[in-house]
Amino acid sequence: MAKKSNHVVPSKSSGWAVKKSGAVRSSRNFSTKEKAVEYAVKLSKSERTELYIHKGNGIIQDKRSYGNDPFPPKDR
Repeated sequence: MAKKSNHVVPSKSSGWAVKKSGAVRSSRNFSTKEKAVEYAVKLSKSERTELYIHKGNGIIQDKRSYGNDPFPPKDR
């Protein structure tokens, strides 16, 4: 089974949406990207999942890990 993740994506109607991977409907809709990212960070931290933030054209802009990262950063 694929690991679940959250995505901040442009909404089809207007604004921005937070969706879980594989979901048809969004978790919540927001008027601004900043508010959507703020909510998605809290959600991803509580669920310990990956977060993908998309640009207005749908391309992934940023990826953040709040869970069991398979490639954690190494301390120097």
